[in-house]
Amino acid sequence: MSSERPSHLRLVPMAWNGPSRVVVDEREARRDASLWYVRLREEEDDVAVKAEFAEWLCADPRHAEAWESMCETIAAVDRAPSELRSYALPGQPRRRERFRQRQANGQRKPRVRIAVVALAAACAFALALPTVSLRLRADHVTGAGHVAQFKLADGSSVQLGPDSAVAIDYDGGERTVRLFAGQAMFDVTPDPNRPFRVAAGNVTTTVLGTSFDVRMIGEATSVAVVRGHVRVEDAGVSPIARRELRAGDWVRIAASHSIETGKIAPQLVGSWNRGEVLAENRSITSVIDEIRPWYGGKIVVTDAVLASRSVTGIYSLRDPAQALAMIVKPYGGRVMRITPWLLVVSGS
Repeated sequence: MSSERPSHLRLVPMAWNGPSRVVVDEREARRDASLWYVRLREEEDDVAVKAEFAEWLCADPRHAEAWESMCETIAAVDRAPSELRSYALPGQPRRRERFRQRQANGQRKPRVRIAVVALAAACAFALALPTVSLRLRADHVTGAGHVAQFKLADGSSVQLGPDSAVAIDYDGGERTVRLFAGQAMFDVTPDPNRPFRVAAGNVTTTVLGTSFDVRMIGEATSVAVVRGHVRVEDAGVSPIARRELRAGDWVRIAASHSIETGKIAPQLVGSWNRGEVLAENRSITSVIDEIRPWYGGKIVVTDAVLASRSVTGIYSLRDPAQALAMIVKPYGGRVMRITPWLLVVSGS
């Protein structure tokens, strides 16, 4: 699995005795906040724009602070339209209303606390949008931490992991399951006249009768076989890359189309089904990617060096916060629960 720097981390060149990276980032956050204000005002009915804004807002705590600060300034000089003086995501009270309530009660909230609340609301909104989109396309969808099991028309069974979605397409002589997100275990009823295929992005797995696991986790798609024989094809490259897998074989295809292969005890395939994640000399980033579907919120990693470290072990998925703590503890890392929906993993 790749140990690339998480997308939310921004590196800014630093000159000796020059401004600190935090200062530069804060300036950029304030500039971005003003640009977002203009865009939200011009495209206030555009749901996609609001979704992009939510992603920006929860990418870094400084973004939420910069937005809150800008709203305070604009409201103070009374230049903003009333509906935008303190932009709120759906379901979140306007800031001025909250401010008046606190004033009436003789209370004041620190700005950091306000930023955290805005951050949590934005993250909740951003997390909800993909689920809505998936439900429009999928036949079966699961939420964070939930697993579903169901039978297909031919008697094949599917166990769908958390935060996962599939669509079933049994048309004529073909049996196709499309995995849009997450992971699923398949136990396929043999039918030589009707090939069974699982399409996960560019990666297609074809079988005649077998039990296997397909996962779209993080930036990679992987397939592992419990028993039987499958063919895995990556149509994202030319010529198409192919691998033949038998019991205990696995293949992992990255977004860059690089391929890793290996072997595992067949009984260990689909360990997520038992509420465990197995890691053997894997980057912390890749292990956290497997934990994310089991947590009903957002996990943010603030240390790129820590994220690239390798770990080996078996971690329980039933308590994501505890699993994260066990993973980063050997390297002096720590896990902070900012809200019930936000875990921040940081270095020493």
